Amino acid sequence: MSEFLDNQAEESENSGNNTPEDSTDEDLGPKTKRPKRIKKTKPKKKKRINSDDDDDEDDLEDDEARIQKEMAGFVVDEDEAEEESDNEDDKSDNNELELDDEDLDLLNDNLDIQQRHVGGRVLIESDEEEDDRERIKNDLFSGEDLNGEKDEREKDSLPDHDRDRYDEDESGSESRSDDFIVTDEGRHARQRQRRYHMADVPEQAMEDAREIFGVDDFNFDEFFDEDLEAGEEEEEYPDEEEGERGLSRVRQSRLKEKNATLLDTIEPAELEEKMLSPTDKRIQLEDRPERFQLRRIPVSEADESELELESKWIFQYAFGNATLSSQEESCLTILASPELNEEGRRRILNEAPEKIREALRFIRNQLFEVPFIAFYRKEYVESCLAINDLWKVYQWDEKWCHLEQRKKRLLELMKRMLNYQMENDNASDLRVVTEQDMNEVHGVQTVEGLMDVSAKFQLYYGAEVPKMIDWEKIQNLSEDDPEREAVETRFRAATRTDKYMLCIQNKIDEMAVRFGLTPLQFAENLEWKRHEIVQDDDEPLKAAEQYVCESFPSPQAVVDGAVYVVAKQLSREPKVREFLRTKYRENLKISIWPTKKGREEIDESHRLFFKRYIKNKPVREVRHDEYLWYVQAKNSGLLNIKLFCDTEDDIRIGETLLSQITANEPFYKNEFSNLVRLWNDIRTEAVKMCVNQFLLPGLEMEAHERLMEEAREYVIKQCTQNLYERIKTATYRAFGDDEGDLHDDDLGDGARIMSICYPEDRDQASFCVIIDQDGQAIDHLRLTHLKKSLRSKRLNEADLKQQDLNYLRKFVDKRRPHVIAICGESLEARYLKEDVELTLRDIQDLNRDIPVEIVDNEAAKVYMYSKQAMAEFPDYPPLLRQAVSLARLLLDPLVEYCHFCNTERDILCISYHPLQAEINKDDLMFSLSLEFINRVNEVGVDVNRCLECPYTANMLQFVCGLGVRKSAQLLKVLKQNNNLLESRTKLVTLCRMGPKVLKASYSLEIMVFMNCAGFIKIDTAKVSDKTDAYVEVLDGSRVHPETYEWARKMAVDALEIDDTAEPTSALEEILQNPDKLKDLDLDAFAEELARQGFGNKSITLYDIRAELNHRYKDLRIPYESPSPNQLFMMLTKENSECIGKLKLGRVTNIVYRKPRNNEDRDKALPLRDERTGQWKCQYCYKPDFRDTHEVWKHFDSCPGQPVGVKVRFDNGITGFIPNKYLSDRPESFMNPAERVQINQPVYCRILDVDPEKFSCTCSCRSSDLRNLQQQNVTYDEYFDRLRCQEEEEKDKKLREQRKFATTNFVKRVISHPAFHNVKYKDAEHMLEKFEQGEAIIRPSSKSATHLTVTWKVADGVYQHIDVKEEGKQHSFDLGKTLIINGEEFEDLDEILARHIQPMASLAREVFAHKYFLEGVKAEDRQSIETYLVDEKKRTPSRIPYTLTSSHAYPGKFVLSYMPVSKVRHEYMTITPDGFRFRQQMFPNLNNLLAWFKVHYREPPPGGKFF
Repeated sequence: MSEFLDNQAEESENSGNNTPEDSTDEDLGPKTKRPKRIKKTKPKKKKRINSDDDDDEDDLEDDEARIQKEMAGFVVDEDEAEEESDNEDDKSDNNELELDDEDLDLLNDNLDIQQRHVGGRVLIESDEEEDDRERIKNDLFSGEDLNGEKDEREKDSLPDHDRDRYDEDESGSESRSDDFIVTDEGRHARQRQRRYHMADVPEQAMEDAREIFGVDDFNFDEFFDEDLEAGEEEEEYPDEEEGERGLSRVRQSRLKEKNATLLDTIEPAELEEKMLSPTDKRIQLEDRPERFQLRRIPVSEADESELELESKWIFQYAFGNATLSSQEESCLTILASPELNEEGRRRILNEAPEKIREALRFIRNQLFEVPFIAFYRKEYVESCLAINDLWKVYQWDEKWCHLEQRKKRLLELMKRMLNYQMENDNASDLRVVTEQDMNEVHGVQTVEGLMDVSAKFQLYYGAEVPKMIDWEKIQNLSEDDPEREAVETRFRAATRTDKYMLCIQNKIDEMAVRFGLTPLQFAENLEWKRHEIVQDDDEPLKAAEQYVCESFPSPQAVVDGAVYVVAKQLSREPKVREFLRTKYRENLKISIWPTKKGREEIDESHRLFFKRYIKNKPVREVRHDEYLWYVQAKNSGLLNIKLFCDTEDDIRIGETLLSQITANEPFYKNEFSNLVRLWNDIRTEAVKMCVNQFLLPGLEMEAHERLMEEAREYVIKQCTQNLYERIKTATYRAFGDDEGDLHDDDLGDGARIMSICYPEDRDQASFCVIIDQDGQAIDHLRLTHLKKSLRSKRLNEADLKQQDLNYLRKFVDKRRPHVIAICGESLEARYLKEDVELTLRDIQDLNRDIPVEIVDNEAAKVYMYSKQAMAEFPDYPPLLRQAVSLARLLLDPLVEYCHFCNTERDILCISYHPLQAEINKDDLMFSLSLEFINRVNEVGVDVNRCLECPYTANMLQFVCGLGVRKSAQLLKVLKQNNNLLESRTKLVTLCRMGPKVLKASYSLEIMVFMNCAGFIKIDTAKVSDKTDAYVEVLDGSRVHPETYEWARKMAVDALEIDDTAEPTSALEEILQNPDKLKDLDLDAFAEELARQGFGNKSITLYDIRAELNHRYKDLRIPYESPSPNQLFMMLTKENSECIGKLKLGRVTNIVYRKPRNNEDRDKALPLRDERTGQWKCQYCYKPDFRDTHEVWKHFDSCPGQPVGVKVRFDNGITGFIPNKYLSDRPESFMNPAERVQINQPVYCRILDVDPEKFSCTCSCRSSDLRNLQQQNVTYDEYFDRLRCQEEEEKDKKLREQRKFATTNFVKRVISHPAFHNVKYKDAEHMLEKFEQGEAIIRPSSKSATHLTVTWKVADGVYQHIDVKEEGKQHSFDLGKTLIINGEEFEDLDEILARHIQPMASLAREVFAHKYFLEGVKAEDRQSIETYLVDEKKRTPSRIPYTLTSSHAYPGKFVLSYMPVSKVRHEYMTITPDGFRFRQQMFPNLNNLLAWFKVHYREPPPGGKFF
């Protein structure tokens, strides 16, 4: 309903102002694309009608006012100004969201818009006005064409076959008559030749364009004109000129016939994806921050009164609003500091609204982005608002604007409804819109409150809104208008037939009034009883008799209808809804219990194991992302969730939510009479219906959405924090190095990073690469045997490994890297690090030790397979690309992570949180972008480096004021101008940042320049070497251009020289000796600036001094090697939470402890085994010694006393199980070898972890395996142990019953080598060690007259074939006749030979096929489809196909193929006679595939695919 009201409110904004005389189809609503229209008059500017999704539209009126203000003062004729105003209207109309055909037809019908016929037409123009306008434009703008926007608009309004453009006549003469007539196809009788204006485009840009678009002859002018702004075009100016005979003749605008351009051939979706659409072009060139333009509700100007209201609203709801679940406090960042005292807290709380208002003023009125405010307007906000608080203000400003827009639309709709009621006699029966209704809208502070008011409006007036619209149209139509009759018919027929309206139409609402209270009075009685009930004199049934009608045939039906009306009206009263919402959330609880699937799948390793049974837990105690885990499990079919207020105990004792609401008896008459009792009964029934049927379901949905929103916000915060931890490290500098140490005459300047990446497979090659300080790959090396071990006993393995290490030593000696990075893929990185460090010791003449670091390679693995990596390094194998990215991550993680922020959004492929997939990608990308913006602007961006090193260019999009489009445009312009930005002033003069017409000095009107200038740094030393022009030294600092004069003044004062001296030289001198700045009295300087009207600039002055001491100092944290805990988590993917978990390990060896000294060994006496009479060692317990002499001789080689078992887990961690943890009865064995064997898999419970040694202490005692360790894991406080125990016992009984059913078979006496009296599970277990095609014959669980043949189709796939026996003499004998699917066999050997072996042979034929995917299940459709998509991309002309084995249906295989874009899957079955496919038989696989390749287009029988 809220969308419906929004739409109607927008319509009211227009229809209320249109009249029959000035309403035209050009001005109403979203328009379809149509031929260019004839302008005969200058229509009056009108308000536009927004599309259905008003929340997503851009409001351009503020932009138009600002642009007109910028252009003020230039010579423009009054008529031209009027027409340009019309153009702005047209442009705004075209920016509206286009509707689909059905919505457009409906809107046109409602608004009485007639579609115009497209046919032959006459185009008119005024050459004189056109030429004058062109002359003035050329004089003022030096030939820069500013009419591109309208050209683009008019082009978009034409059909594809009718895209003609206007072209001005250079001679100014009239158009010829043959150009005057335009045919129905939109073409002139004679076309004009097109003119090209080729721009000075670098060859590299041309090559890039040819590669991107696949066009050999690429023409930039054909794509779009750089001088034209998006959406601008030349406009027709109709004019009538008096001819020789006094007759007016019309001049025609000559059309420039243009061939189809490259822009026309590209799909609009591709243009939007590559950001080449007209909207993107407009965003590029408009002088407003890009992010301000792209916001869902664009940033708009506000007056002081609105800013004051908004600041208080944001402070209340953004920084002080309580959450429904238990979340981190959403207060100001500074208030979370433990060092803040109570006085300071009160001061901040008092100042915060004013600081928020200052921030809003900067954002909305001065168009400053958050980083600019945080860095250059600190005096106004820093005492209360940190940069993250400013971002929250920015985000909540959008929410405020959205809320205000919706409130205005609803108010407008109310005013229209009131006018409709006052002017229309037929609407006199309606409840009149009151001032109280409008005041309720004005008083709304939340979206929920607005929804409540909208719901009330919908109840009372929703059915009348269509009638109101038709009535308004009738008023605008003349009496003889043919449309009037149709509209009047529709107006009379319009009605709503829901249950509530049925009651209203039958006057049941009059019966509802007799209940004694209005909905508002009832709402006010909820807090305390203000209003007494007006008691009716008649009993309810008697009072209802006068309302009996056809729809309500009995008094009881009338009473039921009245109860429904009262309940509905109470449920739509905003105060009632708000009161109940508050009570509901105070009492809201949650219960969780697993489904049958959940009981099977949620084991100890599952995150929700200790929370799977929750009973009556208050939602205020649901912490952080807990609810999102519940919902994820529910969506997976593992859990059930219930939100409720009333527990079983509450219901039993009568303390329900309804009883709390009615505690004050808001709808109850305290009198003792039968009449009052009867009325009280139906009043109570109405309140129950209101609460239980109408309000609680909606409130439950609201609570669910609120909990989801809070949990998602927490996850997003954690993702952002994770990203911060990744990018907070500064550019790598080798320890102890200064600038001079990084110079090498042969190798160049800067740090050199070497990285090594190894594969998972030990037989594959590893790669290492060297990059320079710019991230460019210098050299690389392929090492085939690097993963082999130096201690390997295999033939030549150790020699091959040593050979690779020698190659590595020579490579390092040649390139001399400053650091070596090893990918942190697994524990093998530790061993590789030891090998590399050992190799480095053999290198002679090393001036310093080369550190070896293990670096997290998660991001590098994302990069190695990305499209971006393939484009940058097409000849590199994936592992070498990973090595390049790994080195860049160590060099500067911020640059490399920004590198992932591309059109493919590779940055979202990195894992930040386990619940990341549950977050909307746009929301997550926005939050990650904010973190990038903070860090990038903190560091600054060297634009010239972005030009030299393209992989760093993505940083530029995060600069304050810029974005993806503006940064791309900036780099594009610089590439066309010598690839060099000499100074920040060039951002305006060359790159056109700012308004179209520049003023002599900088002003606040240059919005983009003001925002970005301080964060774009220029390496003044390098630029000075490349140009002879003057280079401003402050361009290499954080000092903003607006304060350059203050910095120069500080330099002059610090040197104590005359003010008339050259400040530039003083500045250069002070940069060489910054210590002289310490003596400056900056406080006095700040006071002088304040006196001159610059305001408080004390913090800015101190920042300038700090910057002059060290220009653009990197404020990030220096690189530190990962701690043992971090390294443990990186290499094992485990953390301290693994303590207490159950893990599967494999026994590697028995651990012995030798005697500490010889004396202990000499005291040890041999032990005699009384049972065998032999002797054994007292330490290692080795038996079988014949005499004591052999025992004493053994002591010299005795390994020692066995103290435990060592195991290894899959992640590489080694575990130690002491003897006391091997069994609950450790005295029952002397040697652990009696309990376990080498390579035996054992389940262990983790007791303790040592991250430095990558080891842990474990237990495999039965008691420990059954019972959970309570060190790190605890059950939830509200865990329902009783229900858990009951359901576990029930499941245990069911398992026992199923187990009994599966083992209930008759043992048979059959003499055959393949027969075994086993269950099917045992048969499958036995076949695991057998070859493919082997079979086991076993008894059947069906009966004693059946056998089952279980044969091995493939590893893990076993088919069970039923065999029926006939001709049995005894139940345990084998039948004389054996039958399988109607086919008879004489004995078991014949079954194996004629039935099993042919099928096994066919299965092997499938396995041997080149397109069989080994290790992939047929049910794993995602892996299959991914493989086929990749194959299709690799060879588009081929139809890729694969064969896979079905695990769900043993004996079946799946043929998967991709004919065009959709993957199809079809089963084929192996039988003794061949393959059955599409109900046909094929003797072998080749015949099947040959037939399939001819008939693949035919649908399978039944027309269904798997």
